[in-house]
Amino acid sequence: MDVDLLKTFLEVHKTRHFGRAAENLFITQSAVSARIRQLEEILGVQLFHRDRKNIKPTASGEKLIEHAEAIIAMWNRVKLDVAGEQYGRIPLIVGAVSSLWDIYMPRWLKDISPGLKDFLLTCNVVSSDAIHRHIVEGSLDLAFTYEPPQLDRIRILRTIPIRFMLVSASHGLDCKSAMDSGYVYVDWGTPFSITHSQIFHDMPSPALRLDLGRIARDYIIKVGGSAYLPDTMVKRDMEKGRLFVVKNAPVIERNAYLIMNRDNAHYQRVLDLMK
Repeated sequence: MDVDLLKTFLEVHKTRHFGRAAENLFITQSAVSARIRQLEEILGVQLFHRDRKNIKPTASGEKLIEHAEAIIAMWNRVKLDVAGEQYGRIPLIVGAVSSLWDIYMPRWLKDISPGLKDFLLTCNVVSSDAIHRHIVEGSLDLAFTYEPPQLDRIRILRTIPIRFMLVSASHGLDCKSAMDSGYVYVDWGTPFSITHSQIFHDMPSPALRLDLGRIARDYIIKVGGSAYLPDTMVKRDMEKGRLFVVKNAPVIERNAYLIMNRDNAHYQRVLDLMK
């Protein structure tokens, strides 16, 4: 099967729009439609309910999503293994949930780069739902996630504490004032959401919801407002007077985890790299 058909299927699923999928894939909308039709003919099922306002997968389409992600991830693994063999280097595929690329990954890459001369590194953003599955399947070597693994085959190599602070572009705000006006809710994952709702169970609806911390940071610096952001992200902004800690606001603490499959063929080499 042509892997591009599966990539197109996943892009339509993600965007819920044939036109936007075409833009993201740098092909025409008619090419997207043709690829989806070809995939449906191969599988003998309809994959999408085609409504101009709401394109959504059928039951068969929902079942294909996980398989398509696994096939594409494994194909990428195969390509890297072949390339690594040619150049005498070990393929190392690292995945992380999107928000951890903002918080931790730049520093980690900088710290680990001196030891990478024997490795062929690839980094991906992976959904929290898929990370453990990709580690077990072998399409990821290392992964950064907020969810600690519950499988014996997966080992936690490192626990990463993260402190989220309520910061504002305005000086001297207390917690109630920050929450009542211009609060931007950043989705830092399920554990953060649970703690946040327990602390602020009666707060008004946020002015804005965002998935990425760096976008929230840029927004409140330029437009105003407040948000819960990791202390490592806003340290320099506070030193320069661009952001301020909100008085009496609770600090929300949680952990992220660096995980790996114990059965990985390069397990010991990667452990040595981590040291």
